[in-house]
Amino acid sequence: MKMKFVAVAALFVVVVTGKPFDYNADPDDCAGYNACHPVYDDRLNVHLVPHSHDDVGWLSTKDQYYYQSVQYTISTVVKSLLQNPDRRFIQVETAYFYMWWADQSQKTKADVRQLINEGRLEITNGAWSMNDEAAVHYQSTIDQFTLGLRFVEDVLGKCARPRVGWQIDPFGHSREHASLMAQMGMDGLFFARLDYRDRRKRNSDKTADLIWSASENLGNSSSIFTSVLYNHYSAPGGFCFDIRCGDSPIVTDPESTEYNWDTRVKDFANYASSQSNNYPTNNVLITMGDDFQWTSAEQYYTNIDRLIEGFKKFKPTINSKEINIIYSTPSCYAKAVRDAVEAQKIELDVKTDDFFPYADTTNTVWSGYFTSRPTSKRLERLANNLHQVSKQVGAISGRQFDVKNKLSQAMGVMQHHDAITGTEKAAVEKDYHRMLTAGMETATSDISSGLSSLLGLESDLDLKSCLLSNISICAEADADQFHVLVYNPLARPVSHYVQIPVDDFTFQVTGPLGLVIDNQVTDPVRDFSFVSHATRDRVLPKILIFKADNIPAFGYQAYTIDRQSTVSSSSKEKVMAVDEIGFGEDKNVKFDHVGLIRSITINNVTSAKTSGAYIFRPDTLNRDAIPLGEPETTILVNTGNVVREVKQVWNDWVTQIIRIYKDEDYIEFDWAVGPVNITDGFGKEIITRYTTSLKETDGVFYTDSNGREMIYRKKDYRPTYTYTSEEPQAGNYYPVNSKILIRDEQNEFAVLTDRSEGGSSLNSSEVELMLIRALLDDDKRGVGENLNEIEYGAGLVARGSHFVTLGDIAKGNGEVSMAALERDIAQRKLLQPWVFFTETVPPQSEGSLLDHSLPSNVHLLTLEPWSDNAILIRLEHVLEKEEDPNLSKEVTVDVSGLFKTFKIVSMKEYMLAANTPLEESKKFTWSQVGEEDASSPLSKENRLARDEADLNITLAPMQIRTFVATVEFASK
Repeated sequence: MKMKFVAVAALFVVVVTGKPFDYNADPDDCAGYNACHPVYDDRLNVHLVPHSHDDVGWLSTKDQYYYQSVQYTISTVVKSLLQNPDRRFIQVETAYFYMWWADQSQKTKADVRQLINEGRLEITNGAWSMNDEAAVHYQSTIDQFTLGLRFVEDVLGKCARPRVGWQIDPFGHSREHASLMAQMGMDGLFFARLDYRDRRKRNSDKTADLIWSASENLGNSSSIFTSVLYNHYSAPGGFCFDIRCGDSPIVTDPESTEYNWDTRVKDFANYASSQSNNYPTNNVLITMGDDFQWTSAEQYYTNIDRLIEGFKKFKPTINSKEINIIYSTPSCYAKAVRDAVEAQKIELDVKTDDFFPYADTTNTVWSGYFTSRPTSKRLERLANNLHQVSKQVGAISGRQFDVKNKLSQAMGVMQHHDAITGTEKAAVEKDYHRMLTAGMETATSDISSGLSSLLGLESDLDLKSCLLSNISICAEADADQFHVLVYNPLARPVSHYVQIPVDDFTFQVTGPLGLVIDNQVTDPVRDFSFVSHATRDRVLPKILIFKADNIPAFGYQAYTIDRQSTVSSSSKEKVMAVDEIGFGEDKNVKFDHVGLIRSITINNVTSAKTSGAYIFRPDTLNRDAIPLGEPETTILVNTGNVVREVKQVWNDWVTQIIRIYKDEDYIEFDWAVGPVNITDGFGKEIITRYTTSLKETDGVFYTDSNGREMIYRKKDYRPTYTYTSEEPQAGNYYPVNSKILIRDEQNEFAVLTDRSEGGSSLNSSEVELMLIRALLDDDKRGVGENLNEIEYGAGLVARGSHFVTLGDIAKGNGEVSMAALERDIAQRKLLQPWVFFTETVPPQSEGSLLDHSLPSNVHLLTLEPWSDNAILIRLEHVLEKEEDPNLSKEVTVDVSGLFKTFKIVSMKEYMLAANTPLEESKKFTWSQVGEEDASSPLSKENRLARDEADLNITLAPMQIRTFVATVEFASK
């Protein structure tokens, strides 16, 4: 949703010529905080922040918004800033700045660099887009900040490094995002949207400026100053001076019949006075702008200039205090608050949880978007999977990978808070998909040429990705013989069950070293033939499953698949009573007489359990989900030695396959839902609910924060304000990016997702996840369309999978704890081995791009080409403190000799986004929270003590360390 409020604008025109811009300036030579206008201890300091909020797609596409509006905003702002040295502006979305920069003359570029150097134009946030915080994964968030900040520094220099995060429009805020901002070296984080009850309490308690302690593992290195905007992100009512606003301009001529200078100053002073009653220091921040404003900047600036001059002339006071009203930026406001807090020994509120779910008024909880447009959310997750493969192959093969990369840009746009959220118009969603698909095609081509080069092949492997295999379309597999190359993007060996759509034949699968691999041909979760009618693509009727065993770290295995017979090897679907499927007594699923699950056993722990699809319809008459009832059929699909399956069919639009793999510590629930039946005149939200026999859980459950740390949740409870239960379902839903779990004193039950979904535990010992939404009405929050997706000429069919696991909390599978086991499964689900189709099998049918694997608790999060003879490397400890007695400890890895194609000469450490060397970071410290112990690997002091030639890297639990490595390629 976007709200329209109102704003304020500028005065005296002065042509200014600043000092020449030093493009390679040392950060100490940048204006930085010295560019902030003075503030005073004995006055109320009113910080006016001119800004335009420019969505990277929402009601219009990214390109439509740029050419209709954003290009004019940046151009006119730059011209107006050059007229008056007092003026300020913040530029936020780098995706738009990138487009604008390409069209500018050298003179304009020099002017912009000068404005940046002098602190008059400030890059704030600086990511490719202003990302969502509920449905995004931390890896994609880090990548899109890295992309945006690298471009900013490449063209504007070190003085352009952002000092604060500016997340003013996302619909709720995650703890992990705040932690990432702190790890990037940001001094503050600003946002506008929080629950109306929380806002009311914070205003009353003067706690809208706070310190967010954003990690239970990373200590004070993850703490960040956070400020909640007073009134959305618009200008005060009556003070919008944008060309599209109708508010009265400020008239300073006393002879004019329109003269209003003194009254406008008084009105603004009253507004500032009211706001000041809600903040802990003598500083208030007032935003001057809104969505796609400032396209005629001089009009806005002229009125703000007159407003500021009016305060000097009429000298209004608040409680006998003078008012110091200034052009400012969010970073200058953060600096002023910090100085006041430290000088006056003010204790700010400390926040340790997150700001989900968001409700703007009674009965309007914004938790539906956790699930909205589920296929779009899944496509983004797949694109990230391929993106990491592309970067890895590019780095190891010595290829360049710059800001122009199509998939990097598309992924940056897709993180936007109206993209991954599914809150855009349908036509804009299609445009997002267009960009992602084009990027994935280019990435596949790049991987093909990179791997071909690494393998020393004379001809290209001509790799193809089969992006429609989830709906049984894969032209590459519709042949008598085809080859696949399975690439593992994790820095440790993994096994993976490959699923490929095929025709109804028997097959022989030949793997590395010419070994024949066991395989099964089985039935898909549903019939996708309706796609053929719309696209004329051939839908293949069966699924071939085989195990790619022990794929090397950052490595591949090649397989050849041959048709053997026209006689089907697949089990014929039989409607029959199914008592049990599984592999022995330690891993099985048992069914009752009507086909519902009676119990599951994994890791030698059994839980009575049922699951099914339910309609989430919290209307005024019925506040609980309405069950679809018993399945119409429960069908034994196969009982082979690779996988065992049962298909459950509720009706023609709700089906699922329960799949047990021979060598996995989870059971897969492969579901397909849609088109949702709304012919009865009711929109519906479909959930699946898992009921366990765990002991009373007292409404407590846990969800991940953007795929990283787990957060404690409790039904009908908020840690920081009194919760009221007008919306008993929606108000208890939280974003589940990768995992939701419940536990009792001994056992733990977890569901791992393949995309972001909304989830909760509304009843004791139960977990539910929302799968798809089809609605008949618009929610009146700005989109102007009801959410009822159409694909292939019919209502949307969404397909996905849940991995369900269960076990003793401490013992897990006997080798690691349940938490460590779940981390392993989640990582393998996020970065699955990617299946490429190829015309030829390479002479070496198996290989690794690494010399050795990394430990199971260390993840090579990023391997990316950076510049000539330089590689970006991020290492991550994947466990939290105390999750596993052996693995949740500090771990040291030696990365010398890790890569086969290059030698690491040295590693220079950077802040998380890779734009600021660690030694150049000057992030605010707060005496209230202190600093890390100098001996901790989390402390800056300890990290700086490492010699750059020392390739032994120590990681604390949940720590990510970022390095630019200087390397020598063997072939150079």
